[in-house]
Amino acid sequence: MKRTLGKIGSILFLIMIVISQTSCALITVTKNTSTMMMENHNPNPPVITGPTNGKSGKFYDYNFLLTDPDMDDLTAIRIDWGGTGAGNTTYICWTCGGGNKPNGTIFVQSHSWSYDGTFTIRAKIYDTSNNESDWGTLAVTMPSTYKIPFLSFWGRLFERFPHAFPILRHLM
Repeated sequence: MKRTLGKIGSILFLIMIVISQTSCALITVTKNTSTMMMENHNPNPPVITGPTNGKSGKFYDYNFLLTDPDMDDLTAIRIDWGGTGAGNTTYICWTCGGGNKPNGTIFVQSHSWSYDGTFTIRAKIYDTSNNESDWGTLAVTMPSTYKIPFLSFWGRLFERFPHAFPILRHLM
């Protein structure tokens, strides 16, 4: 969404000149004025970085890089964490809290997922002209895939000493 600021118009000035006590003349002067047209662009989608896998129930910090091509300050962020239920969406209004975030700020927010799955974190930001960015995204998997070291230990042991455990080798 692009927003155009400013107006072009003319201002009419009426000047009354008293020529004498008995006669008045009314002179109309028109002054053309114009203002510069400025195009305001949407903020860039936030760049989201942080862990892409982990354990459900544990809090992880995610960084959101906030940028605007017009160098506008940023007023708010909306984060959808990709889950369901309470706490799935976070909306933070920095203007409401007393101050905007400057362009180029890295904003940090923590979150945890209460159940396992693959989630897509989505975030968008708003600037002082009330323009909003497109969604920035990051895919996250809870829990991460993890190999059990116990089985890998036995596999390596049998590879290294294949004749030492013939009975166990047949069981595996």
